[in-house]
Amino acid sequence: MQCRSVLTRIDALRTGELERGDSVEVESHLHTCGSCHDSLTDVENFATAVRSLAAPRRPGQESLVSTLCDSFDSIDVDGTRVWIAYSSNGVRAVDMRASTADEFRKSYGVRCRRELRQQPVPERYRKAVAAALRGELSSAPDVDLTGRTDFEQTVLRIIAEIPRGEVRTYEWVAREAGRPKAVRAVGNIMASNPVPLVLPCHRVVPTSGGIGNYGYGPAMKRKLLAAEGTPVEELETLAREGVRYVGSRTTKIFCFPTCRDARRIRDANKVGFHDLGETRELGYRPCKRCTPAVAA
Repeated sequence: MQCRSVLTRIDALRTGELERGDSVEVESHLHTCGSCHDSLTDVENFATAVRSLAAPRRPGQESLVSTLCDSFDSIDVDGTRVWIAYSSNGVRAVDMRASTADEFRKSYGVRCRRELRQQPVPERYRKAVAAALRGELSSAPDVDLTGRTDFEQTVLRIIAEIPRGEVRTYEWVAREAGRPKAVRAVGNIMASNPVPLVLPCHRVVPTSGGIGNYGYGPAMKRKLLAAEGTPVEELETLAREGVRYVGSRTTKIFCFPTCRDARRIRDANKVGFHDLGETRELGYRPCKRCTPAVAA
């Protein structure tokens, strides 16, 4: 019996529906053909998985449904509808574009290749997303970045550490991620951030100054940063003047303009720098807190 004929009879053999003559031939072939024998194993494993969908869940055993399907629902934050998808490991997506559950399901399926079932969002995720939208989130809740590359995950974890009320540049993120030349790649990761608000890509700005673009528009980025206490107008003024860093004449230390330490510098002692070359020429050292440059 040829492999093609055997493969069409495997499931009938497994369920006992195959006539005896054919059964003998198929079993004989399986003993000599490793490929077809592996196919039988695959069919048996698939059948077991399907049965487990309806099987009662044992204590401590995660159902197959939960391994194949994530959960989602929407919340209302001051009149803004936010869709949240999550798994057993954390938040997987946050979206403010979708107008319906079906629209969110569809976009999620395209991005994550997983199905969604609607059920209430856990309170810890609900509170975190609401706090983020109001500019009150200090630390991110658990997030599930399954399916993202190692570099993407590294970048997204790094931006989660940017303090509320401060910003860092794409160049800085690339450097912290160990790939200083991957500035454009970092920009792409920010644009496709699956968990905006919670993982604050709005705190990443262009190296050239200003606040830059945002997936939900520059007005939303400005609103989020201002709600967190970021001096947005000062950033935009410095950008127009070409100032990228500020330093203290007394300590000879320079920082990103939004650094907590930089904002303590008295105006009389504050000096602006257009680039790192100027800081080196005047003997200034990079701040150890915001690390605007690698220390010599």
